[in-house]
Amino acid sequence: MIMKTVIKRKQAIIGFIAFVFLFPFSLYFIKVPKSSFFEQYLNRDQYYLNMQKLKSEKIKSITLDDVNWNYYSLGSGSRTILFLHGMGGVAEIWWNQIMEFKKTYRVIAFTLPEEIKSLSEAEEGIMLILSHENVDQFYTVGSSMGGYLAQYLVEKHPHRVVKAVFGNTFPPNNFYKEENKTKRKLLPFVPEYILWQLGKVQLKKTILPAAENSVLLKSVLYSLPFSKKQFIGRYDIVVDYFTAHSDREDIRLIPKLIIESDNDPLVNPLLRKQLKNLYSDAKVYTFQNKGHFPYVNASNEYNEILHAFLD
Repeated sequence: MIMKTVIKRKQAIIGFIAFVFLFPFSLYFIKVPKSSFFEQYLNRDQYYLNMQKLKSEKIKSITLDDVNWNYYSLGSGSRTILFLHGMGGVAEIWWNQIMEFKKTYRVIAFTLPEEIKSLSEAEEGIMLILSHENVDQFYTVGSSMGGYLAQYLVEKHPHRVVKAVFGNTFPPNNFYKEENKTKRKLLPFVPEYILWQLGKVQLKKTILPAAENSVLLKSVLYSLPFSKKQFIGRYDIVVDYFTAHSDREDIRLIPKLIIESDNDPLVNPLLRKQLKNLYSDAKVYTFQNKGHFPYVNASNEYNEILHAFLD
């Protein structure tokens, strides 16, 4: 009887030790759940219908160095707007702008492939898309990482950018790189599922409250695809430093608009100030209490601002 009790205790201890050591490894095999906007957003309103309409449009594809770039090219206006999404985004996150501006403009919106991990690689793919669509000059509208990429396009192709919008973004800086130096080294070893869960925590605690807990924004963000490879690649783009020559004449001649939010939880206030100092000739529009994604949760107002500037 005593021997059986000892054996059971040993088995329990071995089982506990096995659980402690094996459970972390099991996290690497948990798949990130996928959800669609239509599963998340239950209101059959104009936002819902517009997303349906966009999803019914044909997605184009082009390949560069074995990497597929998927994009929309809609509308038939003589002027072209290039929309650039943020770090966690896809082309469809601009659906409210795409459906509005394709009425009078040609609109191009792509999803950055997860293989892309630098500004120069992103630029190369963008230029290929524009060439394939026979677009020479264009307007560019970017938000967050997309706003940073828009600045890079202005720097590299000032003769092609007609007007530029830098939305909820930051100037070239070393702040994010230094702040997240240790985290970046650890990223390759963190299970994808854990990264996704940490992102959900940030959504609940900071991003959604800053956007007045918008149900529409929540539905969009919860439906975005996620992979660790994509996350790391896009982070590396965010911290990919370049020198912006904002006082150079060809860049000064480009009309620029900075869109920001007074309570943006993802853009450091100091960087917001530095951006406005860097492009001191830019117009500035500040949203009140709309957070990091005003083009989603304040889309009507955002579209009015874009019309006033681009038209």
